[in-house]
Amino acid sequence: MEKIQESFGWTAMGITLCSFLIPVFPFLNIIKGKLNYEDAPIIMVTSCYVNYFCWYVYGDMIFSIQLKYGYLIGSCIFGILIVIYLFYEIKKNLIDSILNALILITGTWALYRALTIIIDDDRVVGKICIGTSCIIFVSPIKVIIKVIKEKNYTFIPIFNCYLCLVYSICWLVYGIFITDFYVIFPNIISIILCLVQIFFHLNYKKKYPIIDERDFNSTIGIETTPNEEEIKKDAIKMGEITES
Repeated sequence: MEKIQESFGWTAMGITLCSFLIPVFPFLNIIKGKLNYEDAPIIMVTSCYVNYFCWYVYGDMIFSIQLKYGYLIGSCIFGILIVIYLFYEIKKNLIDSILNALILITGTWALYRALTIIIDDDRVVGKICIGTSCIIFVSPIKVIIKVIKEKNYTFIPIFNCYLCLVYSICWLVYGIFITDFYVIFPNIISIILCLVQIFFHLNYKKKYPIIDERDFNSTIGIETTPNEEEIKKDAIKMGEITES
């Protein structure tokens, strides 16, 4: 049983690491000059950074190698994306970029101290992880609402949904093996949101088909349906993760 538990944990970690690369595409477009840095999904990236850092601390507290190192890598990746954003912000507003950089550094240090020294209780940290995960869950809910309003399924990052569904199931099984509510609960919500998004994507694809669809490219922010500037802008920003 222990080997099965570890296999689910490592599988979940591996797929999660792959999903961490999706938000990188908008920032690559910034570097290539195809996207203004102000249009990058910086709020989502920052939310994910905080969420992943909390999961890293929680994984360390419960001695879960998969959670600890998986989300440590995720925190580093999203931290680099924030640094890239701040680098481009320097050109426009030096003072703001310096202040934001200080907030990032001191905030990370303060968060780590608070979680590991002031709180130092894995149950409390687990609840904080669930809370920060719920903040991230707002994003797919907003996407679903937008699809319903505009009857356009291309707003849903379908590739990301399938990827998220797989690793959420793996984390759920892993959480069941280690009997950890704080791992189980957010992944149940994540699975539900992924299934709802997939349902709306498939359903609206039949009802409101779009010619020349490019779902995968829309997902990673390369290009989307022609002659719809708003869809293009939103799709470029679609490097968002529904996280455990």
